[in-house]
Amino acid sequence: MLYKPHNKSAFIKFAGLIFIILGAASCQSPGKMVYLKNASFQDTTMVYHQPDKNYLISINDILYVRILTGNPEISALYNNAPTSGFSTSMNSEADQYINGFTVNKDGHIKLPVLGHLMVEGLTLQEIEKQIQNKADEYLIDATVIVRLLNFKVTVLGEVSRPGVYSHYNDNLTILEAIGKAGDITDLGDKRNIMVVRTVPEGRTTFEIDLTQKDLLTSPAFFLKPNDVIYVRPSGSKAFQINLPTMSMILSSVTTIIVLLQYFDNQ
Repeated sequence: MLYKPHNKSAFIKFAGLIFIILGAASCQSPGKMVYLKNASFQDTTMVYHQPDKNYLISINDILYVRILTGNPEISALYNNAPTSGFSTSMNSEADQYINGFTVNKDGHIKLPVLGHLMVEGLTLQEIEKQIQNKADEYLIDATVIVRLLNFKVTVLGEVSRPGVYSHYNDNLTILEAIGKAGDITDLGDKRNIMVVRTVPEGRTTFEIDLTQKDLLTSPAFFLKPNDVIYVRPSGSKAFQINLPTMSMILSSVTTIIVLLQYFDNQ
């Protein structure tokens, strides 16, 4: 049942109450907007011990492997694609899939000449060293380069630019991924982030609070390839998504108050 004011003064008080309620509903607490709010920024000696950031290669990962020598013709024999110095065709995901080396279900990659190599569970540095040792058996002064091609993460929910983002390095933090997506919107809840990760047993999830310093020691601080980050909406979103309607209501109430005051002074 709608409220019916008995006089102009009561109506003005009622309208003022509407202003306060709508204004409060559309605002977020500053504490919800600050990253790492309880971290010690003044104590520069504070160290947050993080989990190992070195990514271990998994089945279905795609590796860029190049074995280079001073002779381009010999180098070409040891690579999937013709190689001239550091130049190669990796301009699209299709190129990466065709010219990269996919880790098979047994955890191996198959290199020209060198044959099958076990890489599952190894870091990129360990794989590079392993290939270098094999190449040194056949070549003089060979240079081996190993990179991870399929480091992609998906950022969804209340961010400025949700989507799938590629990263050309073997480590990526959740803060960097959110930065790639244009940061969390005013409607997003920094205290309520979910990270979905593929593990050998299936899928696992992590609940992340970006306002707490515990984030720095979380196993989800460093992301893994194919992680999905979901930023949930804050509790005030239901009010904020109707800002045009709220604006119309407030404008109408303001107009009525001004008219009532005008005629009351006549």
